[in-house]
Amino acid sequence: MDPRLSDLSGLGRRPLALWRERGWWGRTPLWERVRQVAASEHGKLAIIDGERFISYGSLWREALRHAEAIRRAGVHPGDVILVQLPNWHEFVVLAVAAELARAVFAFCPIAWDGRETQRALRLTKPRLWCTTVRPRADEDRSGLIADARAALAQSAPRVILARSPEGDAEHAFERWGADLDIDAGAPVAGGRDLDPLEIAVTSGSTGEPKGVLHVHNSAIATVDSTIIRQAIRPSDIVHLAIPVGHTFGYFYGVRCALQARACLLLQERWDAQQMVELAQKHHFTVSLGPSAFIIDLLGLARARLDLLSPIRLFTLSGDSLPAPIVRNAIDTLPFRISRALGMTEFGHTCATDAQTPREALIETLGTPQPEMIFRVQDDAGHEVASGVEGRITTAGPFLFAGYLGENALNQDVLDDGGFFDTGDLGSVDAGGYLRISGRIKNVIRRGAETIPAALIEDVVASHPDVVHAILVGVPDERLGEVPVACVQLKPDRKLALTDINRLLEREQITRRFWPSELRIVTQWPIGATGKIDRRAVVAQIQREA
Repeated sequence: MDPRLSDLSGLGRRPLALWRERGWWGRTPLWERVRQVAASEHGKLAIIDGERFISYGSLWREALRHAEAIRRAGVHPGDVILVQLPNWHEFVVLAVAAELARAVFAFCPIAWDGRETQRALRLTKPRLWCTTVRPRADEDRSGLIADARAALAQSAPRVILARSPEGDAEHAFERWGADLDIDAGAPVAGGRDLDPLEIAVTSGSTGEPKGVLHVHNSAIATVDSTIIRQAIRPSDIVHLAIPVGHTFGYFYGVRCALQARACLLLQERWDAQQMVELAQKHHFTVSLGPSAFIIDLLGLARARLDLLSPIRLFTLSGDSLPAPIVRNAIDTLPFRISRALGMTEFGHTCATDAQTPREALIETLGTPQPEMIFRVQDDAGHEVASGVEGRITTAGPFLFAGYLGENALNQDVLDDGGFFDTGDLGSVDAGGYLRISGRIKNVIRRGAETIPAALIEDVVASHPDVVHAILVGVPDERLGEVPVACVQLKPDRKLALTDINRLLEREQITRRFWPSELRIVTQWPIGATGKIDRRAVVAQIQREA
């Protein structure tokens, strides 16, 4: 076992007995649900991946085979495997297999470049790294993979490559464990309850990767809560175009479909027209995504939107959407929209549902999930009155176990009352509906991506012609926010956005984190505390636009 995960005593300070008494913890794990469906409805469809149709029976056999291959690769219960793949069925198979092997399933976005990928590997210290050379036909990650293995030297994990024909047979996912003889009916004892389940690796607010650990109980509880509240059924087909390497996609796409004993439809990358074609072909009933998905759909012709009529539910989360666009979406799109406040650390803590009044759906993120509570507090930790802005904090059985560190798991993540500070600012109205007004943490949300502003600022500021740089998120109707680099230059120097991009490329910064615009600043607006007033910078950019 990874020694950092051997002590989860911090969970003992939470009201576990109460959560079990209420049935929130102690539920059937995902792998066991897959086994149950495989036994009772062997041919029931579990995954649609392009032209591949995988039944629950086939998924169960493949998961068993890969679980045995994981064990034979020297991965013991509590060891970490890192999976970095596109929206492919191999990701789902490995997720179930890891549970069966009682390995800890870590994941990060396939879109990450060399810098972020190497940091994810150094943080998670996996025994196995399952990835691909070609996430797209025109993309070659062989150099990135080789550089990462060389950089990690003796600590480099074994690499398994999916859909990578140019790789050698030893590393091929398709042949890995292919000769293993598996008894699909044999007794198994996968992970459950307080066993560490998964580590979501995100970019964090500083640019250093953040590893968020969930145990089986917390992951199952948050996803089951959505299944129950949004009435997701075994007969549903859940469409997923959000990357599986994000918690949004993993929790509310992959796990939601399988925990509900439903079918998962994978769309490899987002495209509104392709979503319509998939809806026409497969008649899926549930989908999810950030604001950009809704905005792109609103740009389609009415006749195309009518083809989305089989969909009854779309979960909107990950970023903000202006009220006028929400109103337009409600009036235009043929499905119900559920809005939610979600984070990697707790899945989601509140949402709208079928009973939410129209104006509350437009203006708020809904009310707490039945298992969760949230409070709005001032800086001193005191709860504020209804309608007053403060820090959004939340408590309940969805909360994660801790942050993975270099040498230990940081379990000191809640305040004395058991609440987690989300980093968001907002208020709760008299009806109990949550409104978000801003963020405390210095991050920018571009669609479903969390952009680490501090990291980009450090790289840009390293340019020899730059005095100071800050990255601000400017509201964007499609993506929620786009990053703008605001830079103060040394006297008589010039700088272009292409110069910044070359610098970021040299540092192997993920392209999606790059600023979309450059603004040259001669004097920074200063706030009451003497610090640069980022809100004033954003306001100035908006005025100039």
